[in-house]
Amino acid sequence: MTDRPDTLSRRMLMRGAMGAAAIAGAAPALAQRDRKVAMSDDPKAMVATLTDGIFINSNENPLGPAPAALQALSGLDPLAGRYGMAFASKLESLFARQNGLAPDQVQVHPGSFMPLRSVALTYSSKTRPIAYFEPTFDQGFLGKGNQPVTRAVALPLAGDFTADVRKLLAAAPEAGVYYLCNPNNPTGLPIPRADIEWLLANKPAGSVLLVDEAYIHYSDAQSCLDLVAKGADVLVTRTFSKIYGLAGLRCGLIAGRKDLLDGMADYGVNITPMPAVVAAEASLLDPTLLPQRKAYNKAVRDDLFAWLDARGLKYLPSQTSFAMIHVGRPGADVTAALAKEKIFIGGPRKNMDDWVRVSFGTPAEMQAFKTALARIMA
Repeated sequence: MTDRPDTLSRRMLMRGAMGAAAIAGAAPALAQRDRKVAMSDDPKAMVATLTDGIFINSNENPLGPAPAALQALSGLDPLAGRYGMAFASKLESLFARQNGLAPDQVQVHPGSFMPLRSVALTYSSKTRPIAYFEPTFDQGFLGKGNQPVTRAVALPLAGDFTADVRKLLAAAPEAGVYYLCNPNNPTGLPIPRADIEWLLANKPAGSVLLVDEAYIHYSDAQSCLDLVAKGADVLVTRTFSKIYGLAGLRCGLIAGRKDLLDGMADYGVNITPMPAVVAAEASLLDPTLLPQRKAYNKAVRDDLFAWLDARGLKYLPSQTSFAMIHVGRPGADVTAALAKEKIFIGGPRKNMDDWVRVSFGTPAEMQAFKTALARIMA
C-alpha cells in the first residue's frame, strides 16, 4: 500500500498525539525547539494545537508511521502496561541480521540523541576533544546554555558548505571523537565515502569516528555499517524518527564494536518504550517501505527545487528530507513572517544567517509554503 496525502488523516492524528506525548521528555524537547506553540492541559486540545498549522520545521515525516507499524501498534493494548525489555533485544537481532552485524554490535535506545551524547562523554575529554563541522546536528554535545558538555573543536563548513575532513583532522589532530552527520543536517549534503575512509585511516590511534546516519535512507550515500562489521573504530547512529515516521515514539540505535558499546556503560541504556520497538520492528520487516518513501520524498524535493530554480532562488542540493534555502535577508525574519501564516519552518543556522531550513511535507503543505514564501519574498 502506498502512502498518499489524501489518506493520511488517521496517521496525522496519531502523529500529533505521539508528538504531544514526547514533549515531556528532555531530548525530544530539543527537537521541538523551533515549535513555539501554546500547550493545553487537555490532550485533545494539544493534538489540535500540534496539527493547527503546517509544521515543516523539525524534519518529521509527513506520512507518519507506516501501515505495518500502525497495524502492530493496534494490537498492543494488553501489553501497554509492561516494560517489554525483551523487545529491544529482538529488534537489535533483526537489525544486526539485516545489516551483516552481530547482535552485540547493536544497542537500541529511545532515539539517537542519548547515544550521541554518551559517545561524546565517553570518548572525548579536555585533552582529546570531540571535533565536528558546524552547522550540524550538535545538540547531543551541548548542555546548559548551549555549552559543550565536553571540550569541542567546531570547524566551519567550507565555502560551498561541504565537509573537508582533512581540515577537520588538522584543526583537531588529537581528538578523541570525530563526528560526521552523513548526510549533514541542516545542509542535506552527503560526505563522500572516500573522505570518510581517509579520516578513518589517518585519525589518531584510540580515537573513534562517530557517524550519524539519521537521513541516510533518503540519500544515495553509502552507509558506514559495513565498517562496523569489519571491526573499525566506527560508531554509527540510526533513528526511526525520519524515513520511518516514528518521531513521537522515540526509537533509535547505535552500532559499533562490542568493546566500544561497552565503554559507554557509565552513561547507561534507558528502556526504549515497548510500542516504539514493536513499531520499529514492523517497519524494518516491510520491504516496500524504504523505496516507496525515498521516491515520495524525492518527488516532493524535486518539485520544490524546480520551483526555486524558476524563481532564481539559491538552495543547497540536499539529498535528505529538508533543504537550506538562501533568502538573502535575515532568515529569522522570513521564519517569523511565515509563522504568522501558521507555516512553521526551521530558521537560519550558524554561519548561515540569511538562509532558512525547510523540511519537506506533503505536496499540499509544500504548495502552501511556496505560495506564502513567494508573497513574503516579493
